[in-house]
Amino acid sequence: MTRRSARESFSAVRCARGFAALFLLVLAVPLARANEVNIGVSASQYAVLYEGTGGHNLSISNVTVNGNIGVGGAGKVQFSGPGTINGRLDFSASNTGQYSNSNGSNVGPTSVNYNVAAVTTALNNVNSLNSSLAGLGSTSPLAISGNPTINESAGQLDTVNGVTYRIFNITSYSVGDGNLVTINGDGSGDPVVFNFAFNSNVNLGGDVTLSGGLNDDQVLWNFTTSGQNIQLNNNASSFKLPLAFQGIILAPNDGISLVNANLDGRVFGGDSSDMQIVSGDTIKAPTTVVPEPATLALLGTGILGLASFFRRRHK
Repeated sequence: MTRRSARESFSAVRCARGFAALFLLVLAVPLARANEVNIGVSASQYAVLYEGTGGHNLSISNVTVNGNIGVGGAGKVQFSGPGTINGRLDFSASNTGQYSNSNGSNVGPTSVNYNVAAVTTALNNVNSLNSSLAGLGSTSPLAISGNPTINESAGQLDTVNGVTYRIFNITSYSVGDGNLVTINGDGSGDPVVFNFAFNSNVNLGGDVTLSGGLNDDQVLWNFTTSGQNIQLNNNASSFKLPLAFQGIILAPNDGISLVNANLDGRVFGGDSSDMQIVSGDTIKAPTTVVPEPATLALLGTGILGLASFFRRRHK
């Protein structure tokens, strides 16, 4: 091999190594999400967040959860199954026997972890968001019933912690099996918030479909009540996917149960009540992320540089 060939080979190897390093750097750069409900980076890891206050129980049976589960306080998890958890099970507390798996047919979780600070951070973030949004939407009262189409543009425009929302004050909710709620985005990319402040139990029946560019992390069902029972039961067995209830259900001060439900989104809260995810539920957490423009530019520059090098070498 001539000296020139050796130099060219060495340069090629060095360039390839540089490109590999650039690619790994791009993968390491945080991905920016679209203008979505500001639940924070920690909470965006989870499909389910349970407050676990007072050492109460999260019961999981005959369900599929596609996402991670986080449990705060001294909360416990009883995975009686059969069921599938396609994700981690994270506890904020140390291991004192909070987890029970009583069915040999259960699949998952992929890992069970204790002393996970991200769970506490996530719960603090979503609880703060719940409080910050409370009381907003008074100029946009809305009774949801039957098969309504809700236009995002009709919501009250408010900016909270740097994010602009369209907010509705929900005065009643009466949607049952076979009903479909259509939420029509206005193309702005602003998240939509439904504030529930009326003091009664709520059954989130029916299904939800999103249009106008809205995604599951851009719709928040925000319960600012206390001591009520919030249930999602849209009779999953009577429908064919992809019909589902869509969005983030946030009820930090209320009891929560999902029974025979399809949810494309997340469910956070549960307070000091037992929480149930049972009887045929399917929960699918959002996974879509959008690379930051700077990240794409960095990768593009690296590819162009590599291409230029090989063109010169070929000549």
